[in-house]
Amino acid sequence: MFKTLLLGIAVLGLAVASAKSYQVTLSDAYTVGTTPLKAGDYRVVVNGSTAALEDGSGKVEANGTLENKPRKFDDTAVVSSSANGTPQLRAIELGGTRFRIDFK
Repeated sequence: MFKTLLLGIAVLGLAVASAKSYQVTLSDAYTVGTTPLKAGDYRVVVNGSTAALEDGSGKVEANGTLENKPRKFDDTAVVSSSANGTPQLRAIELGGTRFRIDFK
């Protein structure tokens, strides 16, 4: 019984540890693909090699691919470009980590 309980706690711990989240504030409105994003607070949920950008209600606004870079980023930064006069969100570099989320 004790071994089963211990195993259950260990599995639960791994499940919780596998998904991490980070807070990001977009100071401007952007577009990811065809999805418009309003300026405001978002949560980046990292799970394995993917990441999702969620709004305050937990609705997924954009999905991206996680890249693990060789060195840590000092600050959180948004990488963007402009297409036809519309700001496009290309990536988010998460400060204090080596994670960069690419949105393509």
